[in-house]
Amino acid sequence: MKEKILLIVNPVAGKGNTKKDVETMKKNLEASNMIVDIKYTTIQKNAEEIVIENIGDKDIIVAIGGDGTLNEVVNGVTKANKQVRIGFIPVGTTNDFAKTLKLPTDKFTLSKNISKAKKIKCDTGVFNGKCFNYVSAFGTFTKTSYMTDRKMKNRFGRLAYIASGTKDFLEEDDEYHLKIETDDQIIEDDFSYGSISNSNYIGGFKMFKNDEVNLNDGKFEVLLIKKTKNKAELLKTYTKLINQKRDDSVIYLKTSKLKIETDKKMKWSLDGELTESQGNIEIVNLENNINFLTM
Repeated sequence: MKEKILLIVNPVAGKGNTKKDVETMKKNLEASNMIVDIKYTTIQKNAEEIVIENIGDKDIIVAIGGDGTLNEVVNGVTKANKQVRIGFIPVGTTNDFAKTLKLPTDKFTLSKNISKAKKIKCDTGVFNGKCFNYVSAFGTFTKTSYMTDRKMKNRFGRLAYIASGTKDFLEEDDEYHLKIETDDQIIEDDFSYGSISNSNYIGGFKMFKNDEVNLNDGKFEVLLIKKTKNKAELLKTYTKLINQKRDDSVIYLKTSKLKIETDKKMKWSLDGELTESQGNIEIVNLENNINFLTM
């Protein structure tokens, strides 16, 4: 029996030339006995809406785009409450979660080998009701993911992030007094940075050792940088983090949920996209929520 597959394509992701490759992917999938439906995201309709409208008879949904496109697909699948398999062809700039899943870098590998793909269950985070695949983060160094101009990303790739991140670091002072309740402790302090993640990679950097991250254990990996004396100390601490080292300014823990108390408005990066919060925040882990395809 033929399986039905939905390709959801972000036409402006990466270098913005994805459309010309889609027909080749379609032919590859049809050669594997698939019935293929193709939908393109637009300003008016994102991938989440497309999933909800089209998931009914589908067996597989493949997101073709960056981390943000995949985020929208997972939000749609979770809301639809249907156990489809999700493929991801990463054509974005950093593709952090794709690296953690060890997905092939060649954009045609999945379509050529769909019948050989393996299924892996993955946890999903929920931030005040909105899903994220691999990270919710706040503070210094996090604005780069959603503030960097798309045209600059498409033209210069990771260099655009570095330039934007340097400007952000020099100009902004992000500090938050937070009370954080986890599975087994309460922490209250001033913080310059925080990430709640399910990924080895964040912002293009490998932040965790391989054995520290389990994609389907129902737990987040949490990093918090306490307020430092000055920016030089903060940069030194963050540099250690991206080399998988931690000093006394860093709190590292694992937890299935967090309650964050604050009276401030905060800007967060959810899988690289801007999300704003006002007041208290709840973050929970949906264990084994999504079935991803890997090679």
